[in-house]
Parts: sequence; C-alpha cells; structure tokens
Amino acid sequence: MSKGYYYLVAGLPDLIPEEKKLSFSSTDFREMMEDELAPNDHALLKLFYLPFDHENLLNLFFEDDKEWDTRGNFSKEEMEPLADRKLAHTADLDIFPTYLSDFVLAMHDEEAPDSRVDAARQLSAEYYEHLRNHSNEFVRQLAKYQQDTANVLTALNGRKYELKYEQALIGNDEVTDALKKSRSRDFGLKSEVEHIEDILQIFEIDNLTDRELKLDVLKWNFIEEATFFNYFTVEKVLAFLQKLFIAERWIHLDPEKGREMFEKLFSELKSGFEFPEEYTLTYGKKR
Repeated sequence: MSKGYYYLVAGLPDLIPEEKKLSFSSTDFREMMEDELAPNDHALLKLFYLPFDHENLLNLFFEDDKEWDTRGNFSKEEMEPLADRKLAHTADLDIFPTYLSDFVLAMHDEEAPDSRVDAARQLSAEYYEHLRNHSNEFVRQLAKYQQDTANVLTALNGRKYELKYEQALIGNDEVTDALKKSRSRDFGLKSEVEHIEDILQIFEIDNLTDRELKLDVLKWNFIEEATFFNYFTVEKVLAFLQKLFIAERWIHLDPEKGREMFEKLFSELKSGFEFPEEYTLTYGKKR
C-alpha cells in the first residue's frame, strides 16, 4: 500500500485548472488508482463515488431527464434495468452494495417513497449506515461527520424558518434524537458533535456562497486532522480524494476559489513528501 500511495503522489498529473476547465478529474483519479491500489483499498475508494450512483439511480426511477454522471461507479447499462420492476428482480444485484440492492427492491414495493426527496433521504440514510458500520475507522469518522453536519444544518434551517424538519433528518441516532427534542442553542450536542460550534457560527453567515465555502473549509480541516497520523496509507489516498471532490466542486462554483484549493493540495503534497529526481509533481515522470 505504501508503494501505491508513494507513486500516486509522485506521478500526479497537472491538477491546476486552466480556462475554467480541469485536466484531471475525480473520475480520472479512480481509474488511475485501480492499477495503483490493492483491490480492497480500491473498493474503499469507490465507496465515496456511490452518491453519484444514487443520483443516477434516482434519475432513472423518477424519469428525470438529466445527463448521466460518469463519476458514478456503475454504467447506465448496468443501472437502467433496476428501474423496471420485472428486470430488477432478474438483474444481477450482486454487483451492487447490499444497501443499494435492497433500496432498488424496496422502490418496487407498494410502500415505496412517492417523491424523489423522500427516496433520496432514505437512500442517504442507508448509505451512511453502510459507511458507519465499515471496518475502516476513517470511513466511519467521515460518514459520521457528513451525516451530523447535514442534520444539524437541516435543523438550523428548520428552526430559523419555523419549519417542521424532523422528517427531513437523515438516519436515527443520538444526534437526530437531540435535534428533534432540544431547544438549546447547540441542541445539547457539544459532546456528541465536536464541530457543532463551528457549524453554528458558519450558519450565521448571510452570504450563501461564503457559507458554503466555510463549510467546505471546515470539512477540509476535519479530513486533515483525521488523517494527520496516517503516513502513506490508504487513508491518505481517501483524504486526497475528498479534497479533490471539494476543489472540483468549487472550480465550477467559483473558479478562483477552486484554483486556490488545487494550489493548497499541491502545497500539502510538496511539503509532506520527498520525490525521486526523475519525477515532477505537476507533470509526472520527467522525459
């Protein structure tokens, strides 16, 4: 594994976006890692591409005419049969994670969610449960962080606009229970959600773009802290992917902010690793 990550950082192609476009994407990264990582480690990496599969699957079920997101792990040909009741029951569901297969079958039951919003919430809850039961500690930590953050923001919005938000929360645990019942400023979650105070302060930012940026910076910092003592391990690769997702998102929302995040990625790699003379960080192996 150490060799796999070593050559990952040594041979990274140009990540610096030019003219609002990327020469390197998260999809490229997944394909590159298939040859660099052990199969079990590559399977870990693919866990974090599953939300794109969720969107593709929901588009099929609710007949949304949206472009297929190639960042998903599964092709359109593999997933299209799942939206058909007869084909779904004869399809090879073993190629999909169990929670995804169960969701597909549930969508063909009489009690299936009527709306895309409800279906998406159910799928997200099952996804996070899948991650939080995983054997890898970083996978569990990141799943909890993302689920807790999403739920706290939902509750804060509900509280601010006097909306009934209880049914919009993802999952069912101590955090969601407190968000439903507590009336205190931090919902009594200071010990359960370590970054609750940061979320509360960020939520007070009026500008939505600035708020989103602060939330992504908070996540970036969480990832750094969670993998600080991991050296040349799969966790470092997973952390890099999460930061790549963030930078990739911002290159579309705000190209300048996206460039800053890519430069930060490079700065971290340059300061944290030594590279062979025959390699350069930007263009891979010297010619």
